[in-house]
Amino acid sequence: MIITKAHLLNFRNHSASAFEFAPAMNVFLGENGQGKTNILEALSFLCITKSFYASADSIVLQRDKNFFEVEGTIEVETGRESAVRVAYDERIKQKKIFINNGEVEKFSEVIGRFPVVILSPENNSITFGAPAERRKFIDLIISQSNRLYAEEMIEYKRILRQRNRILSESDTRLNERELESWNDMLVTFGARIIFKRTQFLREFSPYLMQMYSQLVSEKEIPKLLYAPSVSLEENIPPDEIEILLRKKLEKRRADELRLRTTIVGPHRDECIFSLNGMLLKNYASQGQHKTFLIALKAAEFFYLKERCEETPVFLLDDVFSELDEERSKKLLTLVETLGQTFITTTSENIFGRSPQWNNERKKFLIRSGSVISSIKAA
Repeated sequence: MIITKAHLLNFRNHSASAFEFAPAMNVFLGENGQGKTNILEALSFLCITKSFYASADSIVLQRDKNFFEVEGTIEVETGRESAVRVAYDERIKQKKIFINNGEVEKFSEVIGRFPVVILSPENNSITFGAPAERRKFIDLIISQSNRLYAEEMIEYKRILRQRNRILSESDTRLNERELESWNDMLVTFGARIIFKRTQFLREFSPYLMQMYSQLVSEKEIPKLLYAPSVSLEENIPPDEIEILLRKKLEKRRADELRLRTTIVGPHRDECIFSLNGMLLKNYASQGQHKTFLIALKAAEFFYLKERCEETPVFLLDDVFSELDEERSKKLLTLVETLGQTFITTTSENIFGRSPQWNNERKKFLIRSGSVISSIKAA
């Protein structure tokens, strides 16, 4: 899959920017704050319907504007092209997505159709941060490779909001019958999510081990361990997970009423990263954290490529500035073997003394939300 062109209108500091991309490497060069990351952010809207950076659609809207649009043409490996358009109207707080001029009814229908892998400084929280960051990482990969999972996650979050509403009102009254109906749905969808996460981590681990071994010369063994809300035996089916979740809900009933929130379910699960049997977040060096993260993202690329039967695009936002020379070279060597990549950087020195820009590799100079020049010929 490749993104052949894109157009940004009223998006961040891009009033109207148009791009025609190279099929391999695309580099956005410029000083900090000029709008390089915004381009990658717009591409994530085309692929996964939202920003990888902003928490709300309205945040990317240019100041004093009522709407933004991102349009792009995406060519899949069969050669078929899709015209994708994402439009947000601030006046009615609504976002719409169109593919080949037809409006998409469910955003989950887009997830996985145009697979994308994103590596940015914000991803550091995957290894350094709270469990929610690791859940988010896992859920996005599964959602891109399994559309049903994306729909189940949306439904689970809706159920969770409604159940939390009932619990939050429990200081004045508690509707036992209403709570029980939401319990039924919570354990049903929660069990499906836990089952698929468990299955995913089992499938994903070999990809991680392979990519990590390519990035380090030392004998280091990375591992992923899923720690759900309930203790599971290997290969336990969803219906048995439901039973365990229900028992755990009953056991923690008093705690939930006291805290007035749901404390049992996949929204509280953890994914534990380790290196040579030691917890990554407690014992790994900063360099090991960075290598682990890069290996996770490379593993994500190859996992999605196989499961989606489509080569993802790879977005790398200001990654090389955080790496030492050795890790930068290894990452760049890896990137050159992948499909279409989009890289933001403040210096092209990372590509060597005389980078060759040609039909496969294109450089865009970005300044104040505008494309100053694009270079594709050596």
